[in-house]
Amino acid sequence: MRTFIAVDFPSYMLKKIEEITAFFRTLTPEKDLKWVETNNLHLTIKFLGEIEEYKIAQVKHTLSKALKDQISFDIEIKGLGMYPNKNNPRVIWLGILGANPLMKIHKVLNQELTALEITPERRAFSPHLTIARIRRHTDHKQARQIGEILSEYRVESLGAITIEQIHLYQSVLTPSGPIYSLLHSVDLNQV
Repeated sequence: MRTFIAVDFPSYMLKKIEEITAFFRTLTPEKDLKWVETNNLHLTIKFLGEIEEYKIAQVKHTLSKALKDQISFDIEIKGLGMYPNKNNPRVIWLGILGANPLMKIHKVLNQELTALEITPERRAFSPHLTIARIRRHTDHKQARQIGEILSEYRVESLGAITIEQIHLYQSVLTPSGPIYSLLHSVDLNQV
């Protein structure tokens, strides 16, 4: 079972993000980019990958235990960027401000989930919201041109949102895109 841990965005924020991506779609060739569907937008805290089904109950328990003292927090969506960079973009993303609690949660989950033989991620965690990916068939020259076009734009703050829950999702990959199913939610402490 392919799984990940993430936070969701309220509908009013998804609407703002949808407006931004609709504008960027007009600037870039559709055949070269795969835009994330609005209903699939989320901020991944930890990608767990393929997990045996019998471990899901343990993951749920570990998630609840690891987050029992975590208080709710605010993040702000601001900025536009590309991984690895604008000259060789593979992923187009919106930035996250106020990400320290996300970093702390990621670190705690990495530590706690190793007991379930879930390997910690090797690369550093950099909170972001993926809005598009360059398609595999896109040549380097075209990808670079997309990077140059998008790097001319700035995304000002879309506002702050309060993160009150952390979710565990299953991801089923299909030819028409991923299908996400909610497996578990943990409510964060309200102050």
